[in-house]
Amino acid sequence: MTQATNPYQMWLGLNVTGRPDCYTLLGLPMYEADTGKILVAAQNAMSRASIPMAPADEPLRQTLISEIQLAQNCLLDPAQKQAYDQQLQAYFSGQAAPVASAQPVSAAPVQAAAPVSSPAPSDSSGDIQLKAKKTTAATSAKSRAKNSAFGLYMGGAALLLLAAIAGGAYYVFTEPADKPIAQADPKPEDTTPKPPIKEETEETKGKTPPGPKSGTRPTSNDLANSIPGLGNPEETMAGMPAMNSKPPEPKATAEDQAELKAALETAWAGIREKDFAKSSIALDKVRKTPKTPEGKTDFERVDQFVQDLMAYNRALNEGTASLRENEELTVGSTTFTVTTLDDMRVVIRFAGQNKGYERGELPEGFQRAIALSRLKGEDTVKQRIEASHLLLSLKADIEYVRDLWTKSGADGSALAALEADKKKYLGSSMVASSTPSKPTEMTSTPTEPTSMTPMENTAAASANSNAQVDQLAGLMKQARQQIIDRNATAAQQLLAQAAPLATAAKHQEKLNQLKQIADWNQQFWQAVSSRLTKLPPDSDLDVNGTMIRVVESDANRLVIRMNGENRRYTLTDIPAGLAKFLAESELPTQADTKKIIGAFLLVTPDGGPERAREEWSTAFLPDEEISSLTAVLADPYKLADDLIEQATIPTEADISAPAAAFQEKWSSRIQSAQRLDDHAKIGQEMASAALAMPNGSPQQFAGFRYALAESARGGDFATCDQIIQDWHTRFAIDQGEWHLKAMQLAAGSSMSSKVHAAIVQHAIKHVPVLKADGQTKAAGAMLKIAEDSATKARDKDLVEAVKQLSSAP
Repeated sequence: MTQATNPYQMWLGLNVTGRPDCYTLLGLPMYEADTGKILVAAQNAMSRASIPMAPADEPLRQTLISEIQLAQNCLLDPAQKQAYDQQLQAYFSGQAAPVASAQPVSAAPVQAAAPVSSPAPSDSSGDIQLKAKKTTAATSAKSRAKNSAFGLYMGGAALLLLAAIAGGAYYVFTEPADKPIAQADPKPEDTTPKPPIKEETEETKGKTPPGPKSGTRPTSNDLANSIPGLGNPEETMAGMPAMNSKPPEPKATAEDQAELKAALETAWAGIREKDFAKSSIALDKVRKTPKTPEGKTDFERVDQFVQDLMAYNRALNEGTASLRENEELTVGSTTFTVTTLDDMRVVIRFAGQNKGYERGELPEGFQRAIALSRLKGEDTVKQRIEASHLLLSLKADIEYVRDLWTKSGADGSALAALEADKKKYLGSSMVASSTPSKPTEMTSTPTEPTSMTPMENTAAASANSNAQVDQLAGLMKQARQQIIDRNATAAQQLLAQAAPLATAAKHQEKLNQLKQIADWNQQFWQAVSSRLTKLPPDSDLDVNGTMIRVVESDANRLVIRMNGENRRYTLTDIPAGLAKFLAESELPTQADTKKIIGAFLLVTPDGGPERAREEWSTAFLPDEEISSLTAVLADPYKLADDLIEQATIPTEADISAPAAAFQEKWSSRIQSAQRLDDHAKIGQEMASAALAMPNGSPQQFAGFRYALAESARGGDFATCDQIIQDWHTRFAIDQGEWHLKAMQLAAGSSMSSKVHAAIVQHAIKHVPVLKADGQTKAAGAMLKIAEDSATKARDKDLVEAVKQLSSAP
């Protein structure tokens, strides 16, 4: 028999055989109270669980992710955590958990499985099952007890004798079969029957049976109803670690220490480059690596430092993007007032005068005021984050940083070690000033940004772009896929890593749009999960006219009976229509609910942009915002193009020489092309060559024009669309004009029905856009070509489609 996958060991490295408690699942000490540590631990666990393994194990991974999220929710909610801690304490003390206390069963991170009395359905693929359930001694004993009870009805003559036997059996069989012998209360002259002693095997010899350290082990009902996270109580309790009995940590080898040293060096390199995502990734790679006590201390210190720097940057980026006119911000004794702002500049007033700045060149004091206004959490956490940021500032007073660190309650030795690390890895590039110049104050005249020429500014922006844009685009694409895969929590983590990289205004705008979609989808799935916990068994649901019967449900899964068979779903595979029904049943009827539903419809395969637009149009969202949100799904995230400054169209005199050279280079290929595919391939290669030319140059303009012509001759309108988009990014061309020219060229160079069908499809796509932009003349010319091409394509459906397009307003 193939051994079942243990997801806790595969993704989290937990050596457990049952479902662990919330603290063990997140890698926390038992009863950890620091909310910051709980949040970081949950994020780290989620990050590790976000790594795909074998396709067959994907359902287990998705269920594990759900458990991590629920564990985080339970431990961060004071009421749930208090009840959960009481239940764990009761278990470890050997007492039954108080039934009357608040029960976080429905919202706890892991639902306890009820005792199973019959075989599980064959369609339970969504469950995490670590091993097949074994028949315990208690189960066998109960079966024998039933057989004995049956004998009572078969022989009246032996009634008294069998009653005595049954009474003894009842005592024996109702005692927990796996209760350690060492836990029994020794009595010198105890004559009561003892529970059957399990036979020792080589596997169990010398080992203490699992269970609480004292008292009576809770019954199955006690565990199932009061201690979420323990799994099936009739299975092994090895997943519940006994207090003060943690296994010894593995010793760090020389290779482990070398790997940790390299990771710390990479982390500090990322800090020097202000690429904190790079630092975080380097540290994550050695998070589970065995460490010496000194190595563990070094790792935890730098890891917390990086997390604080990322939190500061997130707050700064979010605050910069959400600034409002007349908003007042304070740092120390200095107050700033935002008087005017647009996408490029911000005008602020302080010390009695106004001063304008580019958004990317805001003075440091104002940036700190923005970040501090958006930081979340307790004041001590904010103070530690601020001190971490100031430790890297060239203008900060180190004594002020130390004072701020002390006020936060953080370990002073950690700051001293960070100062030493900074000098070791960063040298003098980022050393805080020793002169008394408190960063909370600003002089009446703000520090001017370093003067740079336009050419130097362009070069600096280009270098910054080359270092960050590819990484930013990759993170945004991954986040979008996670949303589509119904894992909004993982998407938000990726977007948090991406936030420090989004320095351009356009990038921040796209990141915020993607984050909004992720936030709404997370609210959608939280509503579905919450509704599942409230569905009573054997209840009927009318889902869009289809009646289904609820068999059982919890926060992560649902079993229904429909058309005479049971169907089991998890949050990862529940049908879109059913998920929408459950979310709408849980959420209040208001505009915000329509925004949430629209975000789900956008990313689900059964929905799409039009379904989302229809839902959002009733949620009081402006058309412009709806258009930008629906564009998220198809955005190629070619972020480097956002940094390109659009050039004016060069004159024909400027183009003539480059065009002649380009034509000479490609003329032999063009003349030898015989098939449509040949022209299409040449057009694609020309487009790539044009993109490689200097942006805004006459050579590039000529390259795009020739590439569009060859793609049109080949009937490759997908490439035509991409060429015109790339062309428009770099030059102020009229896109409608060149779409029309591409159709004209294709129609005049080929009699192929395939090409003419492609011409009609191109018109169907772009005529509505031209009409919406008010370009009725170009739209009319495009319709005329489409009518002729539909006839030549000999396709009645296309002819009818063009007629409908012509009659549309």
